[in-house]
Amino acid sequence: MTILSLEQRLQAAEPLFAEVWQTLAASLQAAGIEQGVAMAGTPHSRAELREDSYARSHSLYAEWRSARGAYQGSILVHGDGLAFAEFDVLLAHPRKPNWVIEAVTAWGRSGAVKSELRLLPALGA
Repeated sequence: MTILSLEQRLQAAEPLFAEVWQTLAASLQAAGIEQGVAMAGTPHSRAELREDSYARSHSLYAEWRSARGAYQGSILVHGDGLAFAEFDVLLAHPRKPNWVIEAVTAWGRSGAVKSELRLLPALGA
């Protein structure tokens, strides 16, 4: 079994990163959030290969960070192509006044990515 380098894995994952980002953005748009997520869909700030000590497989981990370096979210792509991503939002839900959108998450494989919002009750709700 050939282990791809970090750069090779990042390049191979670009289409999946774009699909995941589009799915995350679509969930936010459906909730009524049109702005506030000003960034490219590809996480470039920090990436690494992580070994699963049990399965002995390597997963690609990458982070989204702001221009100032603040953590915004991450994506983990397993060797079999299964991905999980989350992106921090921390905004009041525009259509549900008693809720805050903590984050938006996505999971799946290329061509079958699903997404949902992670909500928290607003303080005092």
